[in-house]
Amino acid sequence: MWGRIAILLSIVSSVAAAQVTSIAVVPARATAIAGQQVQFKVEAKDASGSAVDPGAVRWFLGPFEIASVDQRGIVRTHRQGSARVMVRAGANTAAADLTILPKPPVKVEVSAEPRDVVVGGFTLVRGVAVTEDGEPLRESPVTYESADPRVATVDASGTVMGKAAGEIVITARSGSAKGETLVRISTSRVVRLQVSGPPSAATGDVSRFSVRALDAQGRTVESPAVRWSVTNGGAQMYSDGAFVAEQAGVYTVTATVGTISGAAPIAVRQRTHEWNFEKVSSVSFSNLQAAELWAIGDVLYVSTAADRVYAFDITDPGTPKLTDSLMVDARLVNDVSTTSDGKIGVITRQGASSRRNGIVFLDLSSPLHPKVLSEYTATVSGGVHSAFVDGHYVYLTDDGKRAMKVINFSDPKNPREVAQWQIENTHTAVTPDGQTIGRYLHDIQVKDGLAYLAYFKDGMVILDVGNGIKGGTPEDPKFVSRYTYSTADFYPPDMLAGTHTVFRFRNYLIVGDEVFPQFFDLDSRERIKTLGRLHILDVTDIEHPKKVAEYSVPNAGSHNVWVENDVLYVGNFEAGVRAVDVRGELRGDLYAQGREIGNIWTASSKAFRPNVPMTWGAQPHKGHVYASDINSGVWVGKLTPKRVVP
Repeated sequence: MWGRIAILLSIVSSVAAAQVTSIAVVPARATAIAGQQVQFKVEAKDASGSAVDPGAVRWFLGPFEIASVDQRGIVRTHRQGSARVMVRAGANTAAADLTILPKPPVKVEVSAEPRDVVVGGFTLVRGVAVTEDGEPLRESPVTYESADPRVATVDASGTVMGKAAGEIVITARSGSAKGETLVRISTSRVVRLQVSGPPSAATGDVSRFSVRALDAQGRTVESPAVRWSVTNGGAQMYSDGAFVAEQAGVYTVTATVGTISGAAPIAVRQRTHEWNFEKVSSVSFSNLQAAELWAIGDVLYVSTAADRVYAFDITDPGTPKLTDSLMVDARLVNDVSTTSDGKIGVITRQGASSRRNGIVFLDLSSPLHPKVLSEYTATVSGGVHSAFVDGHYVYLTDDGKRAMKVINFSDPKNPREVAQWQIENTHTAVTPDGQTIGRYLHDIQVKDGLAYLAYFKDGMVILDVGNGIKGGTPEDPKFVSRYTYSTADFYPPDMLAGTHTVFRFRNYLIVGDEVFPQFFDLDSRERIKTLGRLHILDVTDIEHPKKVAEYSVPNAGSHNVWVENDVLYVGNFEAGVRAVDVRGELRGDLYAQGREIGNIWTASSKAFRPNVPMTWGAQPHKGHVYASDINSGVWVGKLTPKRVVP
């Protein structure tokens, strides 16, 4: 991300006719539907206000993933949002605002919770309109229709009332798009419900309630069509009987079958933690900006938003010692990691003066003094943002093709590409200089033979690269599943936002957003405002990922994450580095539930941007937590037991 913005801002200079004193973009405001093209033009004037030839001009646009502009001023729109179209002629700059409306829906995804209902009871049906790109349009109005109102009726809110036993199709429509779901209505024999569950819990605990349904003879009724609810705000009840609270208090959980109800209380206390998250040490960067880090053995490698990687001796985490640095031809060395044995390192390059970016393999036989071993640029000269090492393969993001490339380095002096995979969408195009636009692969993690891809506006993609579920291998990846969402549901339309990071732990997958202004200058000392959140997906059914929880710090960004021993460590940009309890089952808003253990405010008066944190990521290692902060450098933290006061 950083490299693309910096490179974009570095090419916006051109020469215009000497007599030009002002320019304007026409039209100054425009509206288009995603997928359409809009022509913008430049009007130039001299000192007297007369129209003149603007001379050579340079067009650019942001955010770059919702639209693109060529050097004729033609904007090709991709996705909904607000774009800023800018042009430069000599020393003059002008801009126009473009509002991009979403594509029309092509289908409506319909769900019912629960799907079974009894005569006299009700259930809720929800329809969400979806575009051809898989983006949900939650603001798009949806209407509902019952195939037979004698069996069940449905109102404008999607409430289905059972009238007679049978099966009924409920149709949801949005414009010309539609979807259907089946609801089953049965006659109930239930006359009494016995609800049971835990008497107490802490906020954030997922508690399970169950119900025993009895008929008039006192016999158990199997699989009753139960609808769950909970009194008061501050807690959520789910269709499978799961309960979780954000606020302490006493709640009543109710199960209903038709007109018969049963209830049970639960007392919820405020969540407490046994640990503190405390700072151990830090190393301030004042002239360069830190990027990624990787800890292995007694060494910490730190990349920079510049041309170098640092090696620190962390034998004593309380006093990290800089031992060496390695410089390469790059504007941004974004990612750094090693093989599991720590013998070979990999760094990624963007913005090389030679335009030969790619990755560089490091000889780490002397861990504190890395040396260049070899490089791979043949098919990824357009730049590499992120890379993940798994065995003797590197899975990397090709900034030119916007694809995943797999590099075999079994012979580390002669690495070679062995596979490529990219998502296909309806608005991908190739520029005259060979750059792919309309999609952007940002991050990759590989675990247990599955590759998890953060594909920005195209969401999250899972590939089989050796797991066996789809017969894939590292050299022949196979598609498994995809999870998409619209960033317009969460962030202002004029910000650059998309799926940025992925991290698998237990049966969960963390999918994190990165959100920046349309334009910002990485080299500036000014504060850069960010937003973002983490979406927690349940991937127990790997072919059908389902969002179950989220974590976000209000009015703050999110970046890279790591989980160890059921603690989630988050580089939260302006909110520093955070430690979050992710024990047990996860549902709902983890921040509101009080699952955060603590945080370290990574700001320094000696920083590149003084007194403002901007934490990139965090990695637990050998009992400590190492974090990099773009503004201030390296931070070391530790979970310590809370002191018990007698």
